[in-house]
Amino acid sequence: IAVATPFYPPSAAAVAAPQPPPPPPGPAPGSAELPSLGSASHADGDCKPCAFFHAGRCQHGPTCSFCHLCGPDERKRRRRERLDARRAGREARRLENIRVPPR
Repeated sequence: IAVATPFYPPSAAAVAAPQPPPPPPGPAPGSAELPSLGSASHADGDCKPCAFFHAGRCQHGPTCSFCHLCGPDERKRRRRERLDARRAGREARRLENIRVPPR
């Protein structure tokens, strides 16, 4: 024998749509504070400048993995700094190899 069970509609709490997750901390990509994803480490100095942004040719926009906050000459300045450090290291090694005769 089948017994009919009464139908109870779901409560309003069970039907309510799930809440969206909270926004991530920090500025949104594409904003003035974070024009690209690669700009996130700009304040730490760990960013890599975008070679195309200041020429108006960066096609990735906010999803670019390179920094859009660095100035137009930042790549050149950092490269020159690396080369100067390499030259100084070479010169220091060269001078270490020069022996001064005792008096």
